[in-house]
Amino acid sequence: MAGQLAAHAAAHRMKYVHILLEQGAVPSQPMLTLHGTGTYAEIRSQAAAAADGLRAAGFSVVRTKIEATPWSAGVPGSDGEAVALGPDYYFEHHLKLVLAPAAPVGPLLTLATGHGAHLSRNARRVRSDGRLERFVTQRCRLVGRATADRRLDALSAELRGAGHRIASVEREFVVHDGNIALDAGWLDEQNTVTGELSGA
Repeated sequence: MAGQLAAHAAAHRMKYVHILLEQGAVPSQPMLTLHGTGTYAEIRSQAAAAADGLRAAGFSVVRTKIEATPWSAGVPGSDGEAVALGPDYYFEHHLKLVLAPAAPVGPLLTLATGHGAHLSRNARRVRSDGRLERFVTQRCRLVGRATADRRLDALSAELRGAGHRIASVEREFVVHDGNIALDAGWLDEQNTVTGELSGA
């Protein structure tokens, strides 16, 4: 089935990854990414059409997420603006780390959870040098871009201070998440940076 999904993704200009969460109720999460530009309604329509195509091909679609860049129009800059939007919207940060083959995951996991983040990996990605790639995912809900940026900076600084090399960083603002329950038992969004100043 994985090969068929990869073939479908390639034929429809989508990116296929198989994410494995470090823990949680549903740790195995194959997903496809479709890039587009336009209004929310236009993107929602494109996503629905892609999901219909997957179902017609025999695949089960259990979640649809729509993400915008954090600098898009309408993304909340302040905490007050974020609260007005409501809890269904959130910032999400993905930091890719490259670890030594025998690197213990425990200390990294402790560091990440202290920032309301957790770990995952791409099951389809195997490096030729034997090193391991891990993603640190952080969610920031009911806060504006300024606060989300501070939380990302704090997480990045502690990762670097612990000797980790950050290979890449992706920043997103989620405007639709059709089934966040799939992440139950994985990400604790209650943890925030100690002493953080909010309301910017």
